[in-house]
Parts: sequence; structure tokens; C-alpha cells
Amino acid sequence: MKEHIVKKKEGKEDIREDKAGEKSGKGLKEEKGLAKKGAPKEGEAGGKPIHWLHINQRYMSVCRYSLFVIVAAILIYIIISHWGETKKSISNLFSVLSPFLIGVLMAYFLIPLVAKIQGLLQKFITKGKYEKVTKSVAIFLAYLLVIGFIAIAFVFVIPQMGQSIQELTEKIPYMYRTVMRELAGLQRRYPDIDLEFAYDQLEEVMPNLINYGTDLMGSLLPVVYSLSVSIVKMAINLLLGVMISIYMIYSKENFRYQGKRIVYAVFSEEKGDAICTTLRECNNIFGAFLISKAIDSLIIGCICCVAMNIIGLPYSVLLSVIVGITNMIPYFGPFIGAVPGVLIYLCTDWELALIFAIMILVLQQFDGLILGPRLLGQSTGLSPIWVIFAITVGGAYFGVLGMFVGVPVVAVVAYLINKLISSRLRGKKVKALQEFEEN
Repeated sequence: MKEHIVKKKEGKEDIREDKAGEKSGKGLKEEKGLAKKGAPKEGEAGGKPIHWLHINQRYMSVCRYSLFVIVAAILIYIIISHWGETKKSISNLFSVLSPFLIGVLMAYFLIPLVAKIQGLLQKFITKGKYEKVTKSVAIFLAYLLVIGFIAIAFVFVIPQMGQSIQELTEKIPYMYRTVMRELAGLQRRYPDIDLEFAYDQLEEVMPNLINYGTDLMGSLLPVVYSLSVSIVKMAINLLLGVMISIYMIYSKENFRYQGKRIVYAVFSEEKGDAICTTLRECNNIFGAFLISKAIDSLIIGCICCVAMNIIGLPYSVLLSVIVGITNMIPYFGPFIGAVPGVLIYLCTDWELALIFAIMILVLQQFDGLILGPRLLGQSTGLSPIWVIFAITVGGAYFGVLGMFVGVPVVAVVAYLINKLISSRLRGKKVKALQEFEEN
């Protein structure tokens, strides 16, 4: 009986082993069948062979970029080899587009003023209602302020500047005699000093200066005619520019929306967000510096004019305008603006030159320590060495305009480079950088 039960169990175990063997055999057959039918292999996706375009997608991207670089290099070569014609074409293009450029610049600088006036109107008058009405009123008030400022300049500032220039022109012979007399006295007091070079330069410059003034008076009629034609053209372009700027200010949200549509149509949402954020920050850096520096220079020019009138220094309006304009140049601007005044006063009375130099020094300290930080703050974020670099390179290549605009342009470039470096370093733990940041 026991032997029969044991044999029965052994039989069941044999049956189970046979079934397991059959299953494993079926599995092997299925695997072989799949292998024969073309199961997914390395280099294939989902059992389907990858198309050759997908395989060579990387090479296609390289080809596209290479083609772009080659075409760009050819265009640059053509532009450089035909620079005269290119420069003339660019000049003609700017001449045609000058009303639009004037409108864009006016809109760019007036948008913050319009936004400020609109905010005040909505806060104190409309209580947040009638947005379109307040925008129209704000645009009108902003242009009224600008027109009033220009009218004051034409009525008071420009006539005073013309009078000062006329007085200086009439006093050139007197200044020449004064300088020669001072040099002669200096030669008597210090006979060891050789002043022949200074005498020769003055004797050479003075006749040329007189001849230049005579020629200028002789050719005054053609100059006035050409100037009148230029003023008429400028007035037409300015009128068109004002109309364009009003439309751009009123429709700035629509322009912003259209720009975002283009960005998000070309790039993915993530890249589009990054591009919009970067452009917004660049606009803040560039616009904040120019607008704040312009306000700062206007205040410095007004303070300089008031101080010179209180002290009793002549040519106050002319020299204050020069000081205010050159103050747009960081660091060097006030000293550059002080040079003409010091030279003019040295030719008449050295005490006036000393008083003017001390006044400019005090004004510069007030601007650098009190007024400038309140208006500008850290609008550029550049170190002094990069500010000097921007002024030097901008002035060398683009003159006075380059000295004005060089600093915000370099600030924008520095921001973009810093953003690129930060994105590349994100996720990397560089010990040398961590030690430097900790210290």
C-alpha cells in the first residue's frame, strides 16, 4: 500500500517535470520565432528599423549650421570688400527710415514717463478705472512736458549760448594778448624755462583762428541756406516721428504680444520663456541707465548754471550745457566738461579758472556720492575697469555717441555672458569655484 502511494507521487512529479519541460520548450521556440521574425535589436526601435534620416539627424544639424556659417562668411566678405557701397546703402536706408527711427527712440524714452503719469492718474483721479482714457491723457501730458522743455531751451538756453559764443569770438584777440603777456612774465621770472615752443604754437594758431572766423562769416549765406533746408527736413521727419511714437506708445501691448507670438512660434515654450526674460532684463539694464543718467545730467547742468550765476562766473549757460552733456559719460565726463571752462577762464583771469575748477570738483563729489547712487543705483552692475573699457572702445570706434552708449551696451553683453556661464555651470560642483565663493 505504501509502495503504491510512493509510486503515485513519483508519477505526479514526473508529469509536472514533463509539463515544465514542455513550457520551457515552448518558451525557447517562441524566442527563436521572435528572433526569426525580427525582434527589436540594438539600433532599432519597437522592432521597426530606424529611417536613415533619423540615423543621420545629427549630421544634418551639423550640415545646416555649417551652411549657415559659410553663407554668413560670404556675406561678411562681400560687405567688407564693397564697404564704400555698403556704407552708402546703409546711409540711404537710415535716411529713408529716419522718421521710424526717431519714432522708435521717442517711444522708447517716453514709455516710462507715460507709464508714471498714467499710474498717478489711475491712483489719484480715476481710482483704477478708464484705462484707455488715462493712457491717452498720459500720452498728451508727456508730450506736453517734452514740448515745454524744448520751448524753454529755444527761448532761454539757445539765445544765451549764442550770446556767449559771440562774446567769446569777440574776445579772442584779447585772450591772445593776455596769454602772450602771461608767458612773457613767466619767461622773465623763470629765465631757465624755454617757452619758444609755446610762442611758436600761439603765433601759428592765432592767424589760422582769425582766418577761420573770416571764412566762416564769408560763407555764412550758403551755410544758412543749407541749414534751413536741413531744418525743414528735420522738422518733417520729427513730425512723422512724433506721430509714429504716439501710435507705438498707445499700442505697446499689441507690439509686445506680436513679438511674443513670434518667439513662441519659433522656439519651445521653455526657450521662449528664457528669451523673453532675457530681453526684459536687457531692456531694464539699457533703458534704466540711459534714462537715469539723462535725468542726472539734467540736474547737474541746472545746478551748475545756478551756482555759476550765484558766484558771478560769465558764460554760465554755455558752460553748464557742456558740463551737463559730458556728464552722460561716466567717470570722465565731468572732467571733460570742465576743460573748456578752465581754458576760457585761464585766458582772462586765472582766479576765475580756479573757482570754476573747485566748483566742478564739488559738483562731481555731490553727483558721485549722493545724486548718482540715488538715481542710478546698480543699474549696470559693471566694475570700474569695464566702465573704462566701454568708454575707451566706444569713443575710439563711434566717437562721442560711443562714449555715451558704450557703458549700457557692455553691461548688456556682460549680463548675457554671465547668464550663459551660469547656465553651463549649473549642476557642476567645481571645488575651486566653491572655495572662491566661500572666501
